[in-house]
Amino acid sequence: MKGIIYAELLGFLDAKGGPSFTEEVLAGAELPHGGAFSRVSRYPWEQAVQVVTSASRIGGADANALCEEFGRFLFGRFTVLYTDIVNRYPTAETMLDHVEDHIHEEVKVLYPDAVPPKVTSRKDGDHFVVEYASHRPFAFIAYGLVQGCMSHFGDTRKMEWVNPDPSGKTAHFRIS
Repeated sequence: MKGIIYAELLGFLDAKGGPSFTEEVLAGAELPHGGAFSRVSRYPWEQAVQVVTSASRIGGADANALCEEFGRFLFGRFTVLYTDIVNRYPTAETMLDHVEDHIHEEVKVLYPDAVPPKVTSRKDGDHFVVEYASHRPFAFIAYGLVQGCMSHFGDTRKMEWVNPDPSGKTAHFRIS
């Protein structure tokens, strides 16, 4: 997983509990490098799980809720870091409809060794469905990212998680 995601995770923890909270979380995560992440390097995704587990334990928050909150935070950061990409889309639905064929393709150009999740979407009657699939168990982050996207574009429709996968590697979100 790209270091930029880890750097943003640490920024999220700083925003949530302050720098001393982040330091305590990193110490509790017992990472081999102490939590010194380079934005351009790659790290095992399991280290993100260690950081979230530590934050959950120290902060007393549910790990899945933290991941969802981080997803919303991360989308907000994407609007700052990748303004030109986000501004290409007039609505949340059009952006979500182009994650796989445009956004993740740009990610691969910026970071050739990146392995982004597969994110597809489709119309289903009156609903818009977003599907997430990854070898990493980050469906709660994906849920938060979609929420963040909808919020950014002022989309007030309801989002429902359909048939949650306990592994967190796949997800189906229905927006109506």
